[in-house]
Amino acid sequence: MNIRQRAETFSLFVGLELKGKITSQRFTAKAVAEGIGRQPAAFNRWLNGKVEMPMTVLCEACEYIDVEPSKIVEDAYARLAVEYGERDGRLYPEVEWGDLTPGGERVIGEPDVPTSVDDVPVMSREEEREMRKSDVGLAAKRGRNEADVDHAE
Repeated sequence: MNIRQRAETFSLFVGLELKGKITSQRFTAKAVAEGIGRQPAAFNRWLNGKVEMPMTVLCEACEYIDVEPSKIVEDAYARLAVEYGERDGRLYPEVEWGDLTPGGERVIGEPDVPTSVDDVPVMSREEEREMRKSDVGLAAKRGRNEADVDHAE
């Protein structure tokens, strides 16, 4: 994977992380788009990684749903590193998402503090890869896992 492909994948992950946070904060993409004065169709293209999301849109959306933009970026980059390795080519061994902390770091041994079942994503890495074929399905499933509420697709 070259640098451009890595950057494009990172951009996709930023959109997906934001989409998951929107859902877990009990918003809809349409409500956020309208709340920040953006067209819902364009906002969905950004969330689904069809078009790279401008930083201004990321900041507006995060402030609207009361989430730190740095958290979205950090989680997206951690996901990139786990799935495709670090920039120096170092790869991570195959891990299940349940073996990762919420920040994307691998759990080694017993964690220092007890973790809640709610902190561990329900999907395995393989399930998430399959779901990525349908970005909408991925965000909806991840959002339900985080918020444990039903919502309209």
